[in-house]
Amino acid sequence: MSSIFEGLQFRAGDTFVHRLDPRAKFILSISLLVVATIYMQLLPLAILLCLQVPLVVAAKVTRRWMKTLRGALVLAALVFVINILVKYVTGDYTLLPVDLATAFSISFRLVVLFTSFSVFFLTTTPDELGLTLTSWRVPYDFTFAFVTAVRFVPVLAAELQTIMDAQRSRGLELDKGNFLQRIRNFVPVLVPLIVNIFRRSIELAEAMEVKAFGASKKRTSLRQLKMRRVDFLFLLLTLIFLAAGIYARFYIPIPAIIPSE
Repeated sequence: MSSIFEGLQFRAGDTFVHRLDPRAKFILSISLLVVATIYMQLLPLAILLCLQVPLVVAAKVTRRWMKTLRGALVLAALVFVINILVKYVTGDYTLLPVDLATAFSISFRLVVLFTSFSVFFLTTTPDELGLTLTSWRVPYDFTFAFVTAVRFVPVLAAELQTIMDAQRSRGLELDKGNFLQRIRNFVPVLVPLIVNIFRRSIELAEAMEVKAFGASKKRTSLRQLKMRRVDFLFLLLTLIFLAAGIYARFYIPIPAIIPSE
């Protein structure tokens, strides 16, 4: 599970994708999310996933993107099993090929949804994310809360892994026993993690109070976002892609890999 959060950890780079305006990259992620949401067929979903590969390669974050993809596959497999079980129980204990195709499409769409924002977070600093939301008139309180969550989720994921390794070194067996026993085995892991979360939140609150957070309603920023010609071109291509995806969804018949009948 912690590999999913690899897609939220920014790593500095000097590539074309890193230098793009964060607003253009954010709109691309939103477009991928919208198009993935309106499709259920495997073919367009596979195309959406493949469209991300050139950006991943250009940004030189292939290894970290693959970790996010592997983490999303675990959740996708769980969703697939749940869909199959529900369809099997509610369908008079029979399964048709179309049921398998539908469950696989739902799971695959989950993978595409997870990866749609991975490139953005891997190539965009939290500060740039905050500037993006602020430039769109999002209230700073909401912006600060969201950016703080983005900063701390990977930190907490790494902390969770550290605690698990420490407890295993002390003889705690997390992977043995029945389901209830495994849940009880995680208590020594969750307790220190929750304590660390409260400790970090208190430290953050004290730091915000010392720096008079919210004392001034008119905020300024040292850095201002400025769109370049290449950013406008990238944004134009993104909007064309979004319009084409929506148009194809409603006006172009898409062949199904497994027919419904």
